[in-house]
Order: sequence, then C-alpha cells, then structure tokens
Amino acid sequence: MNLRLTATLNGETKDWLVELSPSGIGRSSKNAIPLADATVSKEHAMLMYSDKQWSIRDLGSRNGTRVNGQDATQALPLKPGDWIEVGHVMVRVGDEAPESAELSNSAALGSSLRLRVSDVLQRPRSGSADQNRLVSLLAEAGQLLVLPRPMRETCEEVLRLVEKGLTASRMVVLLRDKPGSELVQMAARTKGGSVSAPLALSTKILGLVLDENTAVITSDATNDPRFMGQQSIIAAAIHSAMAVPLFDNTQVLGLLYVDTTNPMVQFGQEQLELLTILGNMAAVKITNARLLEADAARQRLAQELSTATRIQTQLLPPAPDDMTGWRCHARIETCYEVGGDLYDFHKRDDGTYVILVGDVSGKGMGAALYMSSILSSARVLYDVCDEPLPLIRRLNQIMQRSSDGRSFVTMFVAYLDSATGRLRYVNAGHPEPHLIAGEQLRTLEANGIPVGMMPDFPWSQGEITIEHGETMVLVSDGIPEAQCGPEFYEFERLAAAVRKFAPLESLDAMADGLIGDIDAFAQGEHRADDVTLVLMRRE
Repeated sequence: MNLRLTATLNGETKDWLVELSPSGIGRSSKNAIPLADATVSKEHAMLMYSDKQWSIRDLGSRNGTRVNGQDATQALPLKPGDWIEVGHVMVRVGDEAPESAELSNSAALGSSLRLRVSDVLQRPRSGSADQNRLVSLLAEAGQLLVLPRPMRETCEEVLRLVEKGLTASRMVVLLRDKPGSELVQMAARTKGGSVSAPLALSTKILGLVLDENTAVITSDATNDPRFMGQQSIIAAAIHSAMAVPLFDNTQVLGLLYVDTTNPMVQFGQEQLELLTILGNMAAVKITNARLLEADAARQRLAQELSTATRIQTQLLPPAPDDMTGWRCHARIETCYEVGGDLYDFHKRDDGTYVILVGDVSGKGMGAALYMSSILSSARVLYDVCDEPLPLIRRLNQIMQRSSDGRSFVTMFVAYLDSATGRLRYVNAGHPEPHLIAGEQLRTLEANGIPVGMMPDFPWSQGEITIEHGETMVLVSDGIPEAQCGPEFYEFERLAAAVRKFAPLESLDAMADGLIGDIDAFAQGEHRADDVTLVLMRRE
C-alpha cells in the first residue's frame, strides 16, 4: 500500500507518493521526502511500512517530529487525515490518489428540474408558515457552520437564530472547557437584545442536561415536580423552559437554555426538537471554532519560537577564522527550538582570546532567557577581568543577585595566548575538555562547582600549554548524557570517538564524525538535552 503526503514549502504545494519502506524525510536531497526548510534536520525522520500499516519515527532531529501533536520518539502509526510536524513543516497524510471520475460530454440532462442553490435558500416557501420558518432557520443555521467567527460571536449568533425560531424571554449559552469543569456564560439574550450580566438558572436543569446528555422541557415550571422549590424559577416567574445539551457528537460542551414568562406560550416537542438540532449544529461549530483558535495559538507560538531561535542563533558568534596558526569549529544543536547551551569567543585588546562554553540548568524558553542574560553579563566582563578566575567570581555575584537560587550554569572559561598556546582556565562543574594529539589524550578536570550555586566558592585556576598539532575538544553534557534506553553515552565513548576522528584534517569532518557517533549510539532516540561542540586545533 502506498502512502500519499502533501506539504506547502515556500508557497508551493508538494506532493509525494511513498512506495518504498523505509523512506527518509529530511533536509537532504537524498531523502525520499526532501523538505528544504531550516527547521528540518538533514536526516530527520523515517517512514516504515509493516503489517499493512505505515508509521513514522523521529531520528533524533533538532526540532522533533510529531503526529497530531504527539512526539514520534517511538514509531507512531499514520492514517489518512493525520498531520505530521517535521520541524516546523506541516505534512498532511492522504489516501492514495483516487481514480479519475468518468465524465460525460453529453449535452442532454436526465433531470427536468434545475435549481439555483441561492434561490432555494432565499425564495419564499410553499407550504405552511411553520414549515417555511423551520427551513429558513435551518438554512441560516447551516451558514453558521461555514462562516469563520470568534467564539463569543459564534455563541451570540446561535442565540440570534434561537430568538428567530422561538418565542422566548431569556436565552443563554453556557460552555465548559472539559467535562466536570465550571460552566462559563458565553452569551445571553433577553427579549430584544443581549445582556452581559449572568442569568440565574436552575441547577436541577443544568444537572439533568449535562450529566445525562438529555434535552429537558417543562410546560409549567412553577408546578413541575422536578423544579419545585428552585428559587431561580420562582424569582423570574418562569412559565415554560427548555434546555438542551451542546453535543458535538462526541462530548457535551455545555448547554443551550431558553425560557419564557409569557403564560400564553408553552414549549412542546416540536420546539424542543428544533432547539436540540440547533444545539447540535452550534456544538459542532463551537468545536471547530475551538480547534481554529487552538491552531491559531499554536501558529503564534511557533512564530514566536522561530523568532526566539533566530535571535538566540544571532547571539552566538561564528568560530573565529583570524587566529593565526589555529583552526576553530563551533556548533550547537538544541533538543527544542531554543536551549540553554552557550559558547563564545572574544579577542581582548591585549590579543588574548577568551573562550567560554556553558550549560544553563533546565531546558526550553526559561533556560534560553537565562542563557542570554549570562552571555550578556560575561561579555561586559571580558575586557574588565584579566584572568578567568576573577571573571567567574564576578559572574557568580551577578547570578546570585539576579536569580532565585534554583538556577545555575556549568561553565568552562579560558584565556588563550594564541602565539604561545598558553591556556589559563577555570572549569566550573563543566564536562571535562579533552586535548588530543596522535594517541596522546589528556583532560582538564573540573576545579569547582557550577556558577550560581553558592554566594561564594573558592574556585581555582589552572594553566596548560596547547602544543602544536593538539586539538582541544569542548562539549556540553548533552553529549556524555545522550541515551539509548537506560544506557548513557558516557565519557569513555566520547574519548574513544575523539581518538577515532581527531586524525581527520577537517574540523568540520571531525565534528560530523563525533555527532554521528552519538546519533548512532542513540539509535534514533530523541535527544533529551542540547548538544554543544567546540573544537580548537593548533597547527
């Protein structure tokens, strides 16, 4: 069985018929489904067909894969009508292409009657006045289902239609967010107009309608044994009342209530059936309106996250390409749209380079905001502090003043003399950097706790010389803590991977090899943390 997928990229609709299993989805043109979008990873997700069922699984992509909002960290089944989020690209799952319908070119029509739809909806009716009024009302209600309106405006329009179809004194629409939650008055009308003040309703009626999904009618409310003693009935001198559930064919969203104080008006079965139909149509429209509002909110959030991603990316500098005798590489891959990892390079006035790599506690937007604050504070201190130790102490003081005590950051700060290779550093609880040349591997262990954990801590400063041909590898804990089930990647695998890929001439190729080794270990599991990698090689 083939799988049909459609998506809109750069204003152009793309259509694919997937026939082979497995088939890849990603930014690379090598994939069966190539999606040229910045939020899509090169090898993003995999489509598979097994036991007469197509499914999709994320391959540890940067921005994730979701089916109808559910993360595809494990294989999720697909069916026609599903929406797949590949990064920020929405892909629709459809049926196989239908066979073309056979059309006749004959000018002869077998029907002797042709009607214009607009004429049918607007022309005067033949038959009884009640029948004509009912048909016109339902035709107008049908328009309600297709015209986009905000939620409250939709509810007001429902009551306007009810007023046209029934002789009523009061009408109200009550909604709840979910079963069991509190009812909220979305719209109310009295004869001749809308009201904003809450209408007093019988709790007995509310219970019958909501709990039993039952339409309720009373022709003599004051003497009806179900409602006797209800002060809301007595106080308003209600003569006849109806209440129907707003049932969208799946769940009860609320209720539609109508009553009258006119002793000459008695609601009967015909009126109750009409109100029930209107209630059902209104519920379907309300559900659609909620879905549209939720989708609009999701799109706004996606836009805001996209903007935040762009701003955060612009905060981080490119790896320097003007260090005589050195080559550098830097990259960050976040597990969400934004993250809490950071790195920085800065050339001081005395020619010394400041190298900073950090990892803020937490993930997502909160960590990203804290990361930008820390980076801004550090950049103010680069030219003020002549060594990494006072810089760490000053940063710690700033964080203690500005945080709630629950946030901290692991950090490696180094001052490098590029001419001599002299490196002064402080490792504040950060994963140990590796230095490798040939088979010789050495590490720079942490010499203090993360920054921001305590008001004062006696960090110490270390010093080494990076030799010619030696490469320094700086990582965040998203690399050693990458997982495959309960097993972690750990520092031993990282050291082995560094030995394996360090001989490569290109630092880009070395970085690709290290990240690829992590992804191969994870076997497609979604990354649970941001990944930062900085490489510096003295030639």
